[in-house]
Amino acid sequence: EDGFRLLGRLGPKLKERLYVTFINAAGREETGIDAGGLFKEFWTSLSLVAFDQQYGLFETTHDHLLHPNPNSREVYGTDHLALLEFLGCIVGKAMYELIVIQPRFARFFLSKFLGRLSFIGDLPSLDPELYRNLAFLKSFDGDIRDLCLTFAVTESGLGAQTEIDLIPGGSRVEVNETNKFRYINMVAHYHLNVRGSAQSKAFLRGFFQLIQPKWVQMFTQPELQTLISGSTTAFRVQDLRKHTVYANGFHSLDRTVSRFWQVVEGFTDHERAMLLKFVTSCERPPLLGFDVLYPPFCIHRISISSDDERLVTASTCFNMLKLPTYSSQKVMREKLLLSITSGTGFELS
Repeated sequence: EDGFRLLGRLGPKLKERLYVTFINAAGREETGIDAGGLFKEFWTSLSLVAFDQQYGLFETTHDHLLHPNPNSREVYGTDHLALLEFLGCIVGKAMYELIVIQPRFARFFLSKFLGRLSFIGDLPSLDPELYRNLAFLKSFDGDIRDLCLTFAVTESGLGAQTEIDLIPGGSRVEVNETNKFRYINMVAHYHLNVRGSAQSKAFLRGFFQLIQPKWVQMFTQPELQTLISGSTTAFRVQDLRKHTVYANGFHSLDRTVSRFWQVVEGFTDHERAMLLKFVTSCERPPLLGFDVLYPPFCIHRISISSDDERLVTASTCFNMLKLPTYSSQKVMREKLLLSITSGTGFELS
């Protein structure tokens, strides 16, 4: 809500530099200065929250992929399209700034980014059961008139059911052997291209305020999804290690550095993602690998005299991990996990 209130009317001005200040649980400004890292953290967090189903602007398919909720008006009234347009701006700004974000979209919805209509072959990405039912009709060898179908679909909303004609007077046109293929394709067309079209257009209106259509229309749906949210596979530790730089006295053969990489090798995929987010504000690696991460991932030496003197901290603006010289691998693992799971900002310093 705060993001929409403050940013929702900026439109194309979102291309300009945004500065973010976080307020901690005590109501005070955190000590970090936004040189880019705070914005990345805010934008990835905003994108994660905004597409949550509890807000009613998007819903998910059977395989947990997102598409606009055709009934969003019932949740937000006349503001629903403005909110969806703002969500489009969120995705557009992330792509403009080369920030990978969490939302993953259904294939039929990604087609709309590319300016393409969806057809019955795309229906499984929205509703596999409906696709199976239509496929059954296609091969049905009985008298299809016994199924009592007409060229209309029934929608439910606000506790009432509404019949929508697929063609003029469709509720009075019986489906028979002659017109069943037209019926099948019109049902698919309605669900894929007509139902929720106002919501999709609002979202894309926001997205295209920051990203020109011709920039994305050269891609396929899977390629576009990768541009938006990166790879879903865990990053390769060796790739990160190969492109890491060291500062303030550290080098690749340092004992503390070796312990760090041993700890990271032993992390779960989730813990590695949390580490990456802690340092770079993004839990997924760059699209082309860590070779293109700028500034490069950096491990900065913090000298300590006792293990309880400092926690691991980070400067996300510079992709820098500030690593104290802990006495053992066991202590380092405990301290590192404490830092990356704390949810605390610059107060760790």
